[in-house]
Parts: sequence; C-alpha cells; structure tokens
Amino acid sequence: MNVFYTQPDQINTEYLEITGDEAHHISRVLRYNIDDQIVVVDGIGHKFKGRIIDISKKNVRVQILERENLSDINGHNQRLVLGLGIIKHRQRLEFAVEKAIELGVAEIILFNSRYSEKSNIRKDRIEKIMISAMKQSMHAVLPVLKVENSLEDVLEKNYDYKMLIAHEKYDGNTGIPSDVKKEKNILLLVGPEGGFSEEEVATVKEKGGELISLGPYRLRAETAALAFLALFI
Repeated sequence: MNVFYTQPDQINTEYLEITGDEAHHISRVLRYNIDDQIVVVDGIGHKFKGRIIDISKKNVRVQILERENLSDINGHNQRLVLGLGIIKHRQRLEFAVEKAIELGVAEIILFNSRYSEKSNIRKDRIEKIMISAMKQSMHAVLPVLKVENSLEDVLEKNYDYKMLIAHEKYDGNTGIPSDVKKEKNILLLVGPEGGFSEEEVATVKEKGGELISLGPYRLRAETAALAFLALFI
C-alpha cells in the first residue's frame, strides 16, 4: 500500500491537499485518478484515508473519509534520540538515517565529532529521505532532524536525557542496563568512522552518560547506530 505525505497546514476538517513532488508522483508516476482512494500521513501522528476529488501535476485534492490518531512515539514507550557523528560517505550516512526512521527513532541529531572527516551535509536531501522512510515504514510521525557543531552542543541541549554512548573499547556487558528501561527520554550516541576521542568519552561520562558495548566486533558507524537502536525494539 502506498502512503503519501502532506504538511499539517494543508489539512482541514473535510479536505487535504498534496503538492510538489508528492502530487507529481501520485498523478504522473502512479497515475491515480479522480475517485481513487489513498492513504496520507501528516508527520505529526495522523493518518487519513481519502478520495481524490481533483488531480493535476502540481496539486491533488482529497476528501477525507477516515482519520486516525497515531501520535505515539513511533511505536516506542520511550523517546529515542539518535546522536550520530557525521559520516564522511554520504550513502552510508543516508542509509543510517533511513534505517533509524524505520526502527522508530523520534529525533536524529547529526554532529561534528573530533574525528569527523566531513562537516557539511545536505539537510534538504536528508529530510526527503526521512519523509520517504516514514511513509515506507508506515509511521505517522516524522522525526525531528537537527545538526549541531559539536558533541558538547548535543550534550548541552539534551542534558535531561539519559545518555548512552556506544564505544568499541568498552568491555562491559552488552545489552541495555535494566535501570535504563525505566527512562522516558534516551539519547543514543554513536561516533563517526573514527569513533569518539578519549576526551569526548570523558565528557559524556562527566555528564552522567553510560558506556555500552555492542559486542566483540568493530562495527561501521552506520551499523553501530542500527545495532544500538535495535536493542530497544
């Protein structure tokens, strides 16, 4: 089943409108017609079933037949935030973002780490990937995307979150500590290709963060991010 996206300000009590690339995809690629029914999400937790009443290359107008509130945290009892050091290779970064959305992350923070080899990203491109992943995985909540200059900025702005940092040199037990399962808001920190520096790890620990082992093998950054999130499924 295809799911489409429109912004909340394009929805009223009876109708919604879909514009831009989504409208083009509906009308020109999938070749929907008037009276066809479609499913639409608004990114803030609502899913709509509707009937197309007007369609063109740039605009699709839909009569709302059913609406459903799905405004939980993407299926999790906990609010999971992924803090990921910016990965040099664009495809690997985009893969990590896409799969994190599918696994139900509520927010993604990309940041420059000590060993980051790349500092600039195409935020607009990442946002399109996030929307596509949200639709594909049948979520109705579009996660927040933030970009920070440093790990310190991430910690400062999320000081009230339970912080967990994945580190390959930590030889403690794998898995999530039992006390963490009671936390509502959790920040998962994963470094870039080069990992975290000793100074960065020390800073996280000073802020009350805990080190987590993801197993005996050294994982690529994007693999570590997904393995980390999968522990909460």
